[in-house]
Amino acid sequence: MPYAIDEAMATALVTLYPRLVQRSPEPVKVALQRLLDEEHARRGVPDATGALNPLALTQGTLLKEEFDLSTHAHHSGWTVGALIADVKAMIHHNARHGFPAGDAMLRSVVKSLQDQFPGAKVVRLQGDNFAALLVPTSGLSVTEELRASARSRLITDARATLPEGAEPPDFTVALLELTIEQPTHWQVLGPLVWGELERAYTLERMGTAGGLQRRRLQLGGFVPVRSEP
Repeated sequence: MPYAIDEAMATALVTLYPRLVQRSPEPVKVALQRLLDEEHARRGVPDATGALNPLALTQGTLLKEEFDLSTHAHHSGWTVGALIADVKAMIHHNARHGFPAGDAMLRSVVKSLQDQFPGAKVVRLQGDNFAALLVPTSGLSVTEELRASARSRLITDARATLPEGAEPPDFTVALLELTIEQPTHWQVLGPLVWGELERAYTLERMGTAGGLQRRRLQLGGFVPVRSEP
């Protein structure tokens, strides 16, 4: 059966995305589609590249199972590794070969990370910036040795999507090992992981990372046991 919305609800929808709908002949439809897209992203529906949206990490349940199944999270801390890959000069690649070729290359980046790190969660941090999260259940850990092999494989896989003779892109690759001590709930993990991924990538891009970055965050979320007098 058809569903109808009243004027007040339609106005509320449009108000959510004023810049998005300002030139659209169907502003309610555009706003509703954006709302659906964001909810799908939170629920872990991959985008056109095959990667997960950051909303799945910061607002969704991407790490819920990882927290629930990681018994060591209640003892030595909850640890996740990450390899962050950013395509250098993506804007020039799109200008030279066109956006369809650029989209194909981004899909190859995601597929390359998925193939290299089976069981990892691949998240699209920015337009051409992706992170493979080596979550506890993947059984994978991050090491400095991954840098050269991952970059080489990414370049090889990207080259396969380009016209013959085209110069393949290079990548900025950052490595992170993050331990969060005493997290109280899985909901706190996503925003912290996202913030540390952005920090790790920024330090790598600036040339101040110094190799594999190891970070340990102390939340102190456990209720202390009261000692007997």
